[in-house]
Parts: sequence; structure tokens; C-alpha cells
Amino acid sequence: MILFLLLCQIEWQAMNRPYSDAEQELIIYYTLPSDKLHVVTMHDEEYVKYEVQLTVFDGKKNQLHGDFWERQYPASQEEIEDSIHMIIDKKSERYELRIIDRHGGLLLSVQDRILEIKYLGNIAWDFHDDTISVSFTILNKDGDVDSIDARIDDNREGKRVRTGQYEDSLAFDVANVPNGSYKLKFDLFFRSIKIDGLMIPVMISRTFYLDESTWSTRVDQLEYIASTSDIRTMKNAMVAERESLWHTFWKQHDPTPNTEHNEREVEYFQRIDYCDDHFIHGDRGWRSDRAKIYVKHGPPDEIQAYPYHLGPPKSISNPAPTLYDAYIVWIYYHNNQEFVFGDKHGLGEYILLNPGG
Repeated sequence: MILFLLLCQIEWQAMNRPYSDAEQELIIYYTLPSDKLHVVTMHDEEYVKYEVQLTVFDGKKNQLHGDFWERQYPASQEEIEDSIHMIIDKKSERYELRIIDRHGGLLLSVQDRILEIKYLGNIAWDFHDDTISVSFTILNKDGDVDSIDARIDDNREGKRVRTGQYEDSLAFDVANVPNGSYKLKFDLFFRSIKIDGLMIPVMISRTFYLDESTWSTRVDQLEYIASTSDIRTMKNAMVAERESLWHTFWKQHDPTPNTEHNEREVEYFQRIDYCDDHFIHGDRGWRSDRAKIYVKHGPPDEIQAYPYHLGPPKSISNPAPTLYDAYIVWIYYHNNQEFVFGDKHGLGEYILLNPGG
């Protein structure tokens, strides 16, 4: 069976398949961006090194199996694709997967149950060109199943099932389904009576140029660096024009145009992501007042906090008719600026009180 997760940009799938009457094979496929690993230099060569740990438990949380694998790759390899295999008892119920940077620390730790193989095995899926292709093994030795119904979101496919064990597949057109995580649900029937079912997660992930919702959000996020005209042009662009417009826009902001990567673009969206992670509780993430300053100036050199009972910062007049619940001051020594934010209701939304700094 498959499990899928996106954590720190690590993608993985767990699949089990029959091995013998008493055993099954558990396989973990994973993709690991090498920039998540610490680079080590030895003999003038740079490399990354990590360890994968897999532990399997029964229903009473007793460990049945466990092993680990060490991997080493050149740091120049942008993406690592690999897999691990383990033969386990059919009574195995749960497993834990851990990926550890040998020079950094824990990258991934996740536990999940091992889905029982009944009538479907070796389920694997792939997303390409707005199509999710699903392959699987039919395990219908005694003819207990005569049809299968599968669906993703509002997309449904089905087919007849014959007696025996054989390979089969389904394909879903998901052109109108936005990026995101979805459930692939299988229902198995005999004479219109449902006898079994299972559900696995799948991921629809297009480049943001091709996904309407993601494209719209990315363009909106340019508001701290792009003109209204630039944003309007990108919003109205045809799908085929988007990638070219995007690269043309960022090329004018590229500090090192002769290199492969645009450091300014990377930094900009790292700051956007930071704001969405840290200014979201009671505030508006990348659209917040703090984001307006953070995206433009980066992290402050110093942060001062003023609770309600201390009143506003003495060096800055408070333009509000009543006292705010709390204040914070961001100080940037390198450009001699201070930005004062007030939380009027104590709910976490900080309003910028001196836009000029």
C-alpha cells in the first residue's frame, strides 16, 4: 500500500506486497532534497550523509522487526531518490520511519499503520500531465469480488474484476482539481454489495505556473516588490505565458544574473514563508503589517517588547486614541530605522504605527 507525506520537502511512499503465506514485503520509496542535509568536505570532495531507520510493530506495540541503512551521496546531486526494503510478518500492524542527517539531526519521524492486504496489493500511483495513474494487483483467488469503484475528489472510475491474481490499473483526469492532498478511495463489490474498501492519500503537485490557485497566490505575494501594473499583467496572462513573464520579472532583480539560481527570488519567498509561519496566530501571515517590514528589511537586529502596563515606547508617539494591549519595536541598526507595532486587542494582530520607520 502507499502512504505519502510532504514534510520539509521530503516525499515518500510506503508500499507492501505479498511475499509468502506468512510474510509480506514492505518497501519505502523516498525523495530527499540534498539541500536539507549538511554538506561535509573530505579530500576536497563535498558530500551528504544520512541514515534511514525502519521499525515494525504488532498490534500490542511489540517490536517485530527493525533495521537501518546508511547512505552517502555527492553534495552536487540536487535530489536523492532511493528506497529501502524489509520482509515482515503478516501480523505486523504499524511501522515507524525515521530519516536522520548524520551531520545535522532528525529530518523526518512518522508512524502509521500497515494496511492489510485483502483484495488489492502493490498499489502505486503517479501524477503527470494532469493525470493520476494508479496501478495495483488484484488478489481475487476465490472470485469474492466482481467490480471495483475508485474515486479522487469528484472524479470516479470503475471496472469489472475477474477471478485470479493479476495486474490492473486506472487513470483519473484531474485537470480541474487544484494542487493539494487528496484521498484515493477504493470500494470493492460483489453483486452490488460492498465487501471491502480502503483509502490512501495522494498528492496533486503541479508547478505553480500551471495551477490557477497557486499561481494567483504567488502573484499576490509579489506586492512588496512588484508594481500594480506587473501584478495585473501576470494575473491576466495566459497559462503559456506565465513562466516567461515570471522569469523576466525576477531577472531584473537578480543580483548574480550569470548564475543558475536567483538568490533574490529565493530570499524573497523564504521571507514570505517565514511570515506565514510566524505571523499567523491572530494575525494575517504574509499579508500582515509585520510582513510588510520583514519581507523588505529582513529580520530585525533587535526586538523590544512593551506590555500594556508599561505604555507605549517613550520615543514614539502613540497615534491611537486608546492604549494598545501591547507593543513591539523592531530595530534595524544598519539603516537606522525603528518600526513600532501595537496589538490593540491582545489577539496577536500587530498594527504598524509608524510606517516611515
